[in-house]
Amino acid sequence: MGGKAIGILLAGGVGSRFKGDKPKQYYQIHGREMISYTIETFKDSESLEDFVVVLDEQEFQEGRLAREYGVRTVQGGKTRNHSLKNALDYINRNYPDCEKIIENNAACPMLKPRVVNEIIALLDEYDFVQCTYKITDALGSYKSRLVNREDYFLIQSPDAYRFPLLYKHFDPENPIGHPAVQLPDEARGYNYFDFQPNFKVTYPEDLRIVELLMDNTPK
Repeated sequence: MGGKAIGILLAGGVGSRFKGDKPKQYYQIHGREMISYTIETFKDSESLEDFVVVLDEQEFQEGRLAREYGVRTVQGGKTRNHSLKNALDYINRNYPDCEKIIENNAACPMLKPRVVNEIIALLDEYDFVQCTYKITDALGSYKSRLVNREDYFLIQSPDAYRFPLLYKHFDPENPIGHPAVQLPDEARGYNYFDFQPNFKVTYPEDLRIVELLMDNTPK
């Protein structure tokens, strides 16, 4: 199949649970802004033709990220899905031959070019790819005491899609944040269990956890 692939880095969130004095993606990990790790990964991923960074209105208007990192930026929206829609519209206008997209959350800085390349390649056969993880703790439910954790898995960024299919079906008003749920039932998906470790920074103490993971993860 091949086809041009474009990356999307979602970095417009405010990090309400982080409770910092600035959005968490601008905090330092090993002396670098967290957002810089995915930017570097996207730049080094041979499968990507280009990528865009989605920012909140203030960061977008100030233009610092575009100047300092030499990246294309898109203004985000009021929700994650609105921000993603803005990026999809930008890609549709500026990359008319785009066939594949991969999106990552700026709070997930462990992504490596190898993983990006493998996920993009899987889109030759599948309509979407989502990074998935086994549940290792006991799983409960508000509706029943009997829950088999083997029936479920966790999903974390990044995820990737055949662009024309996602663009056709994506509705930014959908309250669910995971785009794959909006695809038609016949869409072929692949659960990618091979990204270890992957970690999303949510709280201030997670910055140190990511530093330790980076120190003990092969380059």
